[in-house]
Amino acid sequence: MKRIFILFGALALALGSQAQMNQHSNYIGFNIGGGMNTLMFSPADGSWNPQLGFLGEFKYIHFFGKHFGMGLGVQFDYSRSGATYDWVDNANNALSLVHPANNLTYYPHVGFDSWKEIQTVMSVNVPIELYWRAPMGERWFFLLGLGAQLDFPLNNSTYKADDGSFTVTGYFPATNVEYRDLPAYGFDTYNADESGDNENLKQMGVSVIADLGFNYALSNHWGFYFGLYGGYGITNLLDGTSSTNLLVAPDATTATTTTGPLVSDYTGVYNSNQIDELHRLNVGLKIGINVGWNCHSTKGGDNEGALVPYDNSGNNNAGNGNNNAGNGNNNTYTNPDDEAAAAAQAAEEAAAREARCNARRMNNPDLAAAMANIDADLAEAEQAANESGSAAAKEAVADAKAAAADAKAAHKKGQYCKAYDLFNEAYGDIADSYAADARECAGKKNQPTASQAADDAALYAEAAHKDGLDCAMAASRNAKINSEIACGTDRGNAAYNDPNFANNLANEAIAMANETGSKPALTDGKDAAGKAYRGNLPESYAAAAKSFAESGEACAAKNNSAEAQAAVKEAKQYAAEAAEAARMGNTAAAYRAAVKARDAAQRACGTASKPVENKPADRAQLQKVLDEINATVNFDFAKTEPKFDEKTDRAINAICKAMAADRNLKVVVTGHTDSIGSDEGNMKYGMKRAEALKALMVKRGAPAANITTASKGEREPVVPNDTEEHRYMNRRAVITIK
Repeated sequence: MKRIFILFGALALALGSQAQMNQHSNYIGFNIGGGMNTLMFSPADGSWNPQLGFLGEFKYIHFFGKHFGMGLGVQFDYSRSGATYDWVDNANNALSLVHPANNLTYYPHVGFDSWKEIQTVMSVNVPIELYWRAPMGERWFFLLGLGAQLDFPLNNSTYKADDGSFTVTGYFPATNVEYRDLPAYGFDTYNADESGDNENLKQMGVSVIADLGFNYALSNHWGFYFGLYGGYGITNLLDGTSSTNLLVAPDATTATTTTGPLVSDYTGVYNSNQIDELHRLNVGLKIGINVGWNCHSTKGGDNEGALVPYDNSGNNNAGNGNNNAGNGNNNTYTNPDDEAAAAAQAAEEAAAREARCNARRMNNPDLAAAMANIDADLAEAEQAANESGSAAAKEAVADAKAAAADAKAAHKKGQYCKAYDLFNEAYGDIADSYAADARECAGKKNQPTASQAADDAALYAEAAHKDGLDCAMAASRNAKINSEIACGTDRGNAAYNDPNFANNLANEAIAMANETGSKPALTDGKDAAGKAYRGNLPESYAAAAKSFAESGEACAAKNNSAEAQAAVKEAKQYAAEAAEAARMGNTAAAYRAAVKARDAAQRACGTASKPVENKPADRAQLQKVLDEINATVNFDFAKTEPKFDEKTDRAINAICKAMAADRNLKVVVTGHTDSIGSDEGNMKYGMKRAEALKALMVKRGAPAANITTASKGEREPVVPNDTEEHRYMNRRAVITIK
């Protein structure tokens, strides 16, 4: 029991590490729980043993205000209980039988030895509770529920005794002897092997229940719940008191005509005279997922907190009901009292709408993130604008500062809706500044990479103004990354931080899903692409990793070879690692795990779809594929992690698949550097780059023994080392077919 509590506690702590949501007025949730889900009774001659059980629950809760609400649900409950007997039943002294073997009168006796019976009761329950909640910061709220529950036991309640034994003896008054261990006369020891239905249960009971727990936000609408539950049945679930013994002897007629066991029928504890009351007892831990939302009035277009002015243009209030014409004019007079009442009503409705909107936005996670990060984000945007020298970028930063200042002032006054909109505007301006930086840098450098990054930054800046604050913040980060790529700053060198790189990986997942025909893989691949666009890069990599694992599983199902199954297992492990890294916000770890999941899935698909025998490769075709990329993979300065686009990736996959099929195909991977650094150091760096590309190829299925590595250092540049772009072209690893 202690281990179960520790397990649930650890799970709750593990999930409770990020995100937040508003306190909504409506929740629908699904919960599962486990603990002492049992039934209480007090056996006359034995002992009661509580047992573990579980429950599943679907529940709707509506809060009438900030603190109080009511919930209604449907619950499936699986309860177990137990009883143990160590006693001698002499109740049959009142039953005088004649033994057919000697026609003598005797009294049957029964002795139990560690006899254990387990009872199982399944029921459908309907809980009704009153709830009270209290916020515990921006991300948590405490929840307490008290109420009643209708219990409907199902007709499949059973018992089973399969541990222990009972012994039948017979006392003969004529000889004053109690006979035992005579199987032929029905006096023997019988091992537990009894089961049957519990037929003595009512069709409905009532319990008092309580829930005590915590709700933690996973997003604006989704939340995670964990806590304790308890319940006690105030209704006796036994349908009357039974007079039947636990073991029932045959009647005298049967006893005088048979020589079989003289105690023949085991009734089960619930059906016997051992107990006269049976009550439900539930105590345990419960976890679940819920979705919350608010019901808002849409009068006047009030949608998601947008404040719409009161419109009285359709009201024509004529004073005293008179329509007076004078000098050809139709003049409508308004009663000053009516006009004042309309104005007061308009102000009251506007204030009510604003209050509702502020209540929804008060604990908004994006608003909290903006309050915490806006100063640092503005400082970085201003620094970037100064470095690029773009007048447009500086102007956009100034606009962002003004909007942010107004947002802070509104937030301080409790005008959370206004603050939300102003922060949205500020981050849109920040994205505009980064797009201007990228354009400035691209114009100066006149490089394809910089121009592409500038175009991407502009797209993200445009997206920042289309949706909510979360989109604006994500789009501004993506615009920043692309501006850094365009301007060549070191912070833009990490490929996994580029949303376009994440999108390429998502497209790979979609392509593999289409090839394998796996619908789950296709769904997750599209999810990865959507998250890459939104800037949720860790989650995008996690979704891509899951898609790769599902594609690999679809391939392995066609062949079910040991190699394919091993690769699928590895892909699933990496997908789990990617999901955990995404949960912790570790983009680099999520990216690395996703790539490993892809490599494992590719091996699974290669194993499942190709024969194991050696298949000679078309070397001319492979050379053509390598020529398309100049047989080259490039590297960033002082880096040994390969960088390549989609075309290079396909080429590497092609050579690796060919090498996996043709064990006679061998290649040389040669590493190169630019001219920065010593000759000795560059030779070592060239070898490290060759080894890094070899390791990548081995992961994709190429035999390690068929790959030779070498280094040329800075000695064989393809272009002069006079610009950063040329130095980048020289930092490479070249694949040559032997």
